Amino acid sequence: MDQVEEVLSKVDIVELINERVPLKKAGRNFKANCPFHSEKTPSFIVSPERQIFKCFGCGQGGNAYKFLMEYEKMDFGEALRYLADRVGVKLKSYRPGPNEAERRQLYEINHLAAETYHFLLTKHKVGQKAREYLSDRGIKKAAIEEFMLGYAPNEYEFIGKFLVEKKDFSPEEVEASGLVFKNDRGNLTDRFRGRIMFPLYDNRGNIVGFSGRIVTPQENTGKYINTPETNIYHKSQLLFGFNQAKEALRKTKQAVVVEGEFDMISPYQAGVKNVVAIKGSALTEEQIKLLGRYVEELVLALDADSAGDAAARRGLQLAVNEGLNVRVVSLGDKFKDPDEAAQANPEFLKKQIKKAQSIFDFYISSALKRFDISTAWGKKKVVDEVAPILSGIDDEVLRSHYIQDLAAKLKVDSEAVWEKIQKSGSALTAEKNNRQSFHQEEKKDRRQVLADYLFALCFQENHQQELADDELKKFVANPGLARIIEALEEYLSADEDDDFDSQKFAEKLPEELVTIFNNFFVYPLPEKLADPQAQTKEIAKIKRELELIFLEEKRKSLSAKIRQAEEANKEERVEELSGQIDKIDQKIKKLH
Repeated sequence: MDQVEEVLSKVDIVELINERVPLKKAGRNFKANCPFHSEKTPSFIVSPERQIFKCFGCGQGGNAYKFLMEYEKMDFGEALRYLADRVGVKLKSYRPGPNEAERRQLYEINHLAAETYHFLLTKHKVGQKAREYLSDRGIKKAAIEEFMLGYAPNEYEFIGKFLVEKKDFSPEEVEASGLVFKNDRGNLTDRFRGRIMFPLYDNRGNIVGFSGRIVTPQENTGKYINTPETNIYHKSQLLFGFNQAKEALRKTKQAVVVEGEFDMISPYQAGVKNVVAIKGSALTEEQIKLLGRYVEELVLALDADSAGDAAARRGLQLAVNEGLNVRVVSLGDKFKDPDEAAQANPEFLKKQIKKAQSIFDFYISSALKRFDISTAWGKKKVVDEVAPILSGIDDEVLRSHYIQDLAAKLKVDSEAVWEKIQKSGSALTAEKNNRQSFHQEEKKDRRQVLADYLFALCFQENHQQELADDELKKFVANPGLARIIEALEEYLSADEDDDFDSQKFAEKLPEELVTIFNNFFVYPLPEKLADPQAQTKEIAKIKRELELIFLEEKRKSLSAKIRQAEEANKEERVEELSGQIDKIDQKIKKLH
């Protein structure tokens, strides 16, 4: 066994996936909503027996390595190293690929920079002014430690020089991190100067970049600047505070989404632990998908000004389409943002989070405030804006309520509003179908569906002997399945142990049949088949239907041959074929 196989044999894929996607027991397997595409009915299955996963909605599937490569965006080498560390296997001759080596180096550079900035903020006199600023903003020492906040001194050649001269990185390597850039003379210049530094983590806890807040305002200098896009930093994928809030998100199934670092830290230190901050002015699709792995509800507590309102509106449709329950916190006129509210009156903030209004109420009231509904054009603009969000309501009663409510407020016919929403919904559905169409597996005919079901039932519930049937090879009419039957007959005749060992059997199969075999173990079986007696009846029923399909197709083929023989005036041939049809008809009659 090589080390790749050794690592895989020691990994528990159920445990690995459950840490990232909450799984529910489903017979012998586990299921969940697929993390790789949007769905409301779980079609993502994990098999503990075969140590594989499979989504029957988008087609994604494979082993633990494949899951990490798709979910965590690791390359194979990273997935191997991660799992080897997890199960305690020391890799003998592992060499990271060029991409992984560069990423690991960037993580190291960022970590060293974060430690240095943190030391300057907390222990060095150069950070005194920044410490006072944070104290004035109400940020406690515990939060400074937990978020590893730092301070970048107001110098042009501090961090670049430190990393090159003291830590032996090349200028090119440091530049690749985004911490420095080359000035007009080709010299490395620190990007962050005179700023409080907020380390930005990916969902695996690696520091991938920074956000820097200026301490002393200067002309022509932005209040905040971020690391530029790098090999490891992708702004649209990150949420500030996610690493710290992850467990609270998982526990509460709810994420309070704010805008900006202080809006995240202040509520967090006031006891709202399930809070994350968006980078930029709107929720992105990647951020929503990341949150959707942990929570069922988003509570948007964005700034009360117009920019916050616009940011809320941009992300709402994405979140609703992802199947999340979305609510919006109102801070009223009391406070400008969650940071201010958490500092002045944390109990008020917690109360407002609890009574956050439905996204649909928020969307309607927001649109009514921004357009003049005394004019026909204003009414049209309101309906145009709310139609996409209302079309996402699955519940007919709820949708009808909002349509009638909106129509009454606009003083228009509810049928006209409904028609607009239907058009919007059709457009969204068409767009969604276009995005997903190439992922869908080719539609299978009735015989294929029944054969897959039969093999899945027999392998999952230990009725393998039922498949060791020469007649069945004809009925399934599938060369791959026929070869599996032959391999099974050979295995069962040679194996002295009564217990079927799926791993031993898989090792005897040609590589091209292993995936087909594995898929039988993630096939979702009906709950009614928990009883062995019910299983036996179901197997007999499926076999009977497969035989009927086989016989009816054969009968159809013979009928076509009879027509050809009649046209050629071959009476003996017609009689011979008619006799064969009579025998088939008798068999069909017995099976019905």
